[in-house]
Amino acid sequence: MGESDRVTVPPPGEAATVAAREAGLGVYLRAFRARHRESGGPDRVGSASGPGSGAGPGSGAGTRRESGSEAKARSGAARRGVVLLLAGMSLGLPALATRLVGQGLGVPLLLLPFGVFTLALWRSLRVPATGAALRPGEYVYLYEQGLVCPAADGGARAVPWRSVTAMRQDVTRTSVNGGYTGTHYAYRLSLGGAREVTVGGFLDEETAQPPDGSQVRELAQIVLDETVRRALPPAMSALEAGERVVFGEVALEGSGIGLPSGTAPWERVRRCEWRGDGLVVVRTAGAGRWTRESKEIPDFPVFWALVKELCPQAREIRR
Repeated sequence: MGESDRVTVPPPGEAATVAAREAGLGVYLRAFRARHRESGGPDRVGSASGPGSGAGPGSGAGTRRESGSEAKARSGAARRGVVLLLAGMSLGLPALATRLVGQGLGVPLLLLPFGVFTLALWRSLRVPATGAALRPGEYVYLYEQGLVCPAADGGARAVPWRSVTAMRQDVTRTSVNGGYTGTHYAYRLSLGGAREVTVGGFLDEETAQPPDGSQVRELAQIVLDETVRRALPPAMSALEAGERVVFGEVALEGSGIGLPSGTAPWERVRRCEWRGDGLVVVRTAGAGRWTRESKEIPDFPVFWALVKELCPQAREIRR
């Protein structure tokens, strides 16, 4: 682990260690400065289940206590309501001042809420400085067999690689007035049912300095490598057995590609492109034109690796 990790990311606590042990994740490897969020069913080891909490594996209490995440969501909704109220007052006050006094007072008052908004946006997108304290949602722990994502309520979610059923990647370059401002990385891991964990972050690749600037990219590559390791061998075996391999609404076969408009043999595929803006375009003689963003195709690295093997017309158009 590098010096930056030791300074900015705390070592795995009790909840993270227990979550990793119970999920069989093996040896702890390192921490990454990357954001994460989760949705779906409760699958966390938290402080409420620790020693002395009175809630063990045999606890059958019928009363339901509000969890830390529920309380956080409720307080977050209240804060959003207060922010909206203050935003309305901030915009209404300049309008009233302009009407009563004139633009000499109204315009300066109008600049105030926009300045506050710009500051808040900058603080939410910037990469924390080396040595700064990080919130639990801004780092993840890497183990041999998966990830552990700390939670703000003191709990932790284990994400074993073997439990991931699909991965959707979303890499978006952002710009303002034609100038590059940064790249947003998001990798959504489906864990069965409605449970999902998304890891990633925002990075200005033109100014970011190692080691902090490379951590999001390193974690992204690990997620992609694990996706290929998990999904490519069974997909290849299925194709060799003459079966279809489904990626959302598109399916691949050894003989052709299945689109919503119909199945087209590979010899009738005129063009198959993965563009620099993330758009995948398939043109066929008979089934027409099919386009989707790569983020909508589950396990896209596996999908594209198979397309390149099956379709001689496949090509990448990168910026």
